[in-house]
Amino acid sequence: MYSLGLKNIGEKFRFREVVRTWFIFGLIISFGYGQEKDTLQIRTPQKAAFYALLCPGGGQLYNKKYLKAGIIFAAEIYAGIKFNEFRVGYKYYNDDLAFPKHQYLEKRNKSAWWIGFIYVYGFIDAIVDAHLQSFDEIMSEDLEQSTAEDTKQKEGK
Repeated sequence: MYSLGLKNIGEKFRFREVVRTWFIFGLIISFGYGQEKDTLQIRTPQKAAFYALLCPGGGQLYNKKYLKAGIIFAAEIYAGIKFNEFRVGYKYYNDDLAFPKHQYLEKRNKSAWWIGFIYVYGFIDAIVDAHLQSFDEIMSEDLEQSTAEDTKQKEGK
Protein backbone atom coordinates (compact mmCIF):
# COMPACT_ATOMS: atom_id res chain seq x y z
CA MET A 1 0.00 0.00 0.00
CA TYR A 2 1.21 3.51 -0.80
CA SER A 3 1.96 5.10 2.57
CA LEU A 4 2.50 8.75 1.53
CA GLY A 5 5.66 8.72 3.63
CA LEU A 6 3.69 8.83 6.88
CA LYS A 7 5.70 7.26 9.69
CA ASN A 8 3.40 6.89 12.66
CA ILE A 9 -0.18 5.71 12.86
CA GLY A 10 -1.40 9.04 14.29
CA GLU A 11 -0.44 10.94 11.15
CA LYS A 12 -1.93 8.28 8.88
CA PHE A 13 -5.21 8.48 10.77
CA ARG A 14 -5.22 12.29 10.72
CA PHE A 15 -4.50 12.40 6.98
CA ARG A 16 -7.25 9.90 6.22
CA GLU A 17 -9.64 11.84 8.43
CA VAL A 18 -8.88 15.07 6.53
CA VAL A 19 -9.41 13.39 3.14
CA ARG A 20 -12.63 11.77 4.38
CA THR A 21 -13.88 15.11 5.70
CA TRP A 22 -13.24 16.87 2.37
CA PHE A 23 -14.93 14.02 0.50
CA ILE A 24 -18.03 14.21 2.71
CA PHE A 25 -18.02 18.01 2.41
CA GLY A 26 -17.91 17.68 -1.39
CA LEU A 27 -20.86 15.29 -1.34
CA ILE A 28 -22.89 17.62 0.84
CA ILE A 29 -22.17 20.56 -1.46
CA SER A 30 -23.06 18.50 -4.54
CA PHE A 31 -26.55 17.74 -3.21
CA GLY A 32 -27.36 21.43 -3.46
CA TYR A 33 -26.88 21.23 -7.22
CA GLY A 34 -29.02 18.14 -7.76
CA GLN A 35 -32.32 19.88 -8.45
CA GLU A 36 -33.14 21.47 -11.75
CA LYS A 37 -33.25 25.24 -11.52
CA ASP A 38 -34.64 27.82 -13.88
CA THR A 39 -32.27 27.98 -16.86
CA LEU A 40 -32.93 31.69 -17.23
CA GLN A 41 -31.62 32.40 -13.75
CA ILE A 42 -28.65 34.74 -13.97
CA ARG A 43 -25.62 33.72 -11.99
CA THR A 44 -23.98 36.56 -10.12
CA PRO A 45 -20.22 37.00 -9.75
CA GLN A 46 -20.70 37.61 -6.01
CA LYS A 47 -22.23 34.17 -5.46
CA ALA A 48 -19.59 32.58 -7.70
CA ALA A 49 -16.89 34.21 -5.57
CA PHE A 50 -18.56 33.00 -2.38
CA TYR A 51 -18.73 29.39 -3.58
CA ALA A 52 -15.18 29.56 -4.96
CA LEU A 53 -13.91 30.68 -1.56
CA LEU A 54 -16.01 28.06 0.20
CA CYS A 55 -14.50 25.10 -1.65
CA PRO A 56 -12.00 24.72 -4.53
CA GLY A 57 -14.11 24.29 -7.65
CA GLY A 58 -17.28 25.51 -5.91
CA GLY A 59 -17.54 28.57 -8.12
CA GLN A 60 -17.28 26.40 -11.21
CA LEU A 61 -20.06 24.18 -9.89
CA TYR A 62 -22.18 27.30 -9.39
CA ASN A 63 -21.47 28.34 -12.99
CA LYS A 64 -22.33 24.81 -14.20
CA LYS A 65 -18.81 24.12 -15.45
CA TYR A 66 -18.65 20.64 -13.96
CA LEU A 67 -15.54 19.35 -15.76
CA LYS A 68 -13.55 22.43 -14.82
CA ALA A 69 -14.74 22.09 -11.20
CA GLY A 70 -13.58 18.48 -11.08
CA ILE A 71 -10.18 19.35 -12.51
CA ILE A 72 -9.65 22.19 -10.03
CA PHE A 73 -10.79 20.08 -7.09
CA ALA A 74 -8.60 17.12 -8.13
CA ALA A 75 -5.58 19.39 -8.65
CA GLU A 76 -6.09 20.91 -5.21
CA ILE A 77 -6.31 17.47 -3.59
CA TYR A 78 -3.22 16.25 -5.47
CA ALA A 79 -1.22 19.31 -4.41
CA GLY A 80 -2.33 18.75 -0.82
CA ILE A 81 -1.26 15.11 -0.92
CA LYS A 82 2.17 16.03 -2.31
CA PHE A 83 2.52 18.78 0.32
CA ASN A 84 1.83 16.27 3.06
CA GLU A 85 4.21 13.72 1.56
CA PHE A 86 7.10 16.20 1.43
CA ARG A 87 6.22 17.64 4.85
CA VAL A 88 6.47 14.19 6.44
CA GLY A 89 9.64 13.39 4.47
CA TYR A 90 11.27 16.54 5.83
CA LYS A 91 10.01 16.08 9.39
CA TYR A 92 11.04 12.41 9.71
CA TYR A 93 14.10 12.47 7.45
CA ASN A 94 16.53 9.56 7.38
CA ASP A 95 19.25 8.61 4.90
CA ASP A 96 17.10 5.91 3.23
CA LEU A 97 14.78 8.44 1.54
CA ALA A 98 15.02 9.37 -2.12
CA PHE A 99 15.99 13.05 -1.77
CA PRO A 100 18.34 15.04 0.44
CA LYS A 101 16.60 16.77 3.35
CA HIS A 102 16.71 20.28 1.84
CA GLN A 103 14.90 19.05 -1.29
CA TYR A 104 11.98 17.88 0.82
CA LEU A 105 11.72 21.39 2.23
CA GLU A 106 11.90 22.94 -1.26
CA LYS A 107 9.31 20.54 -2.67
CA ARG A 108 7.01 21.09 0.33
CA ASN A 109 7.17 24.86 -0.19
CA LYS A 110 6.57 24.50 -3.93
CA SER A 111 3.50 22.35 -3.22
CA ALA A 112 2.21 25.03 -0.85
CA TRP A 113 2.58 27.62 -3.61
CA TRP A 114 0.68 25.33 -6.01
CA ILE A 115 -2.14 24.96 -3.48
CA GLY A 116 -2.45 28.74 -3.28
CA PHE A 117 -2.16 29.23 -7.04
CA ILE A 118 -4.86 26.66 -7.83
CA TYR A 119 -7.18 28.18 -5.22
CA VAL A 120 -6.74 31.72 -6.56
CA TYR A 121 -7.09 30.52 -10.17
CA GLY A 122 -10.39 28.81 -9.35
CA PHE A 123 -11.60 31.97 -7.58
CA ILE A 124 -10.77 34.28 -10.50
CA ASP A 125 -12.06 31.84 -13.11
CA ALA A 126 -15.42 31.51 -11.34
CA ILE A 127 -15.89 35.28 -11.22
CA VAL A 128 -14.96 35.71 -14.89
CA ASP A 129 -17.27 32.87 -15.96
CA ALA A 130 -20.15 34.42 -14.04
CA HIS A 131 -19.52 37.80 -15.67
CA LEU A 132 -19.40 36.27 -19.16
CA GLN A 133 -22.40 33.98 -18.73
CA SER A 134 -24.66 35.98 -21.06
CA PHE A 135 -21.92 36.81 -23.57
CA ASP A 136 -23.08 34.27 -26.19
CA GLU A 137 -26.68 35.49 -25.98
CA ILE A 138 -25.65 39.12 -26.40
CA MET A 139 -23.32 38.39 -29.31
CA SER A 140 -25.93 36.29 -31.14
CA GLU A 141 -28.40 39.20 -31.34
CA ASP A 142 -28.98 40.69 -34.75
CA LEU A 143 -27.34 44.08 -34.39
CA GLU A 144 -28.63 45.43 -37.72
CA GLN A 145 -32.23 44.75 -36.75
CA SER A 146 -31.89 46.38 -33.35
CA THR A 147 -30.14 49.39 -34.95
CA ALA A 148 -33.01 49.80 -37.45
CA GLU A 149 -35.57 49.61 -34.65
CA ASP A 150 -33.64 52.20 -32.62
CA THR A 151 -33.52 54.52 -35.65
CA LYS A 152 -37.30 54.21 -36.19
CA GLN A 153 -37.94 54.99 -32.53
CA LYS A 154 -35.70 58.08 -32.68
CA GLU A 155 -37.39 59.32 -35.86
CA GLY A 156 -40.85 58.75 -34.36
CA LYS A 157 -40.10 60.94 -31.34
